[in-house]
Amino acid sequence: MKFSDSFNHGKGGKMSYVTLWVCLLITVTLLCLIKSGFNTAGALTLQISIWSNVLSTGQLNNTERQGDVGVTCDYTGTDSDTCWIAGDIRVLTNSSTIMVASPLADQLSPSQNTTWKIRPYTRKQEVTTQKLVRELTVALTSQPPRCTVNRSTVPALFFSTGGFIGNYFHDFTDVIIPLFMTARRFNGSVQFVVVDFSAAFMDKYRPILERLSDHPVIDMDGADDAVRCFSHAHVGLLSHRVLGIDSSRSPDGVSVHDFRDFLRACFSLKRNFSSPSSKPRLLLILRKGPRSFVNEAEVVNTAGSLGFELISTTPEDADNLSLFARVVNSADVLVGVHGAGLTNMLFLPDHATLLQIVPCCGMAMTAGNRYLFAEPALDMGLRYVDYEISEEESSLIDMYPRGGAVFKDPASIQKEQGFVAFWNIYLNQQKVKLDVERFRSKLLDVLHIIKN
Repeated sequence: MKFSDSFNHGKGGKMSYVTLWVCLLITVTLLCLIKSGFNTAGALTLQISIWSNVLSTGQLNNTERQGDVGVTCDYTGTDSDTCWIAGDIRVLTNSSTIMVASPLADQLSPSQNTTWKIRPYTRKQEVTTQKLVRELTVALTSQPPRCTVNRSTVPALFFSTGGFIGNYFHDFTDVIIPLFMTARRFNGSVQFVVVDFSAAFMDKYRPILERLSDHPVIDMDGADDAVRCFSHAHVGLLSHRVLGIDSSRSPDGVSVHDFRDFLRACFSLKRNFSSPSSKPRLLLILRKGPRSFVNEAEVVNTAGSLGFELISTTPEDADNLSLFARVVNSADVLVGVHGAGLTNMLFLPDHATLLQIVPCCGMAMTAGNRYLFAEPALDMGLRYVDYEISEEESSLIDMYPRGGAVFKDPASIQKEQGFVAFWNIYLNQQKVKLDVERFRSKLLDVLHIIKN
């Protein structure tokens, strides 16, 4: 049917009447918006998206779809929720509300959504973790506050540095990698808006943040009463897996290899591939306190006697991330007891080797130690070897009966006493006294792998 034919048929006549009525309403509304100070471009986006639905259905229909009201929220992810907003967006500092100006907000029925709630952090299934993260509300409003800061020309990206931030492993797993995956497509033309603001996090990861965004970070917890305005916003971070990215689901197919290339650019890391000379470089992470080596001197001497160029370091050395990333990148082998320090494998060159020393007892499978580091290491193009300590190499033998559940049935500890008790026993109380002859044999295996 031609467009002109719609005026000559009963059904088409009804549609032409609706079309003329909608056009008139949009014109009048925009005149009012201009006079009242609304962002007419953003309002027009909302008006057209909403009223295009009227043209096709003959009724208002506010759903969680961008084409209807300018707000799309995805709550189906296993690890995080995200929302995408298009329109006239107003953000109040020291507030938990992201407002989307819409003159039609008051006309929607009670059954139609005008608010969406989201905690902009990963680990959505962990209730206790989510309690550490501030909840944001995206709300349609017909009476938004006026902008007090010039409207941003780039999208806003909201995320939290609450949760477990401050733990090196969680910094990367929960925020840095998800942030890279979410923000990379903007090529720097994006502004970060951060809740649960951590100044320490911002300082430590400044080289990464500044490469992902060309604009200053906004502290949403700040004390000022500014109203900042945007035309687009993304709330929350995409997240797939521990220390990794599922390239089949990520924007533009970005992968963990892209992330490692990104880190090399951030910190000017020179080595892309491990191709050791006659003396491979071994970086040994020496923990203090839990999971530290009781016989540290023997461990160091053993590692240094086998033809490796030995570098020993502590997790605290990673506080100067730029310097430490270069140290790690210079290594061919990274060795350490299970813990956040192994996160540094991100800076290793391809084909380098990660040797994880796994605490007693049955921890390799019980606590997902291999899942946390083995699978990510292989995805990164690294070699992976583990060394699971025996009961005799654990300080737990001086604290618990050898025939008890601690040694014979670790899974029952977690099931009956909970994860906190499990964590305290196996990760907080345990120290390691390596059998240096057994350790020597494992290092010789690694040396053989490297040279062949």
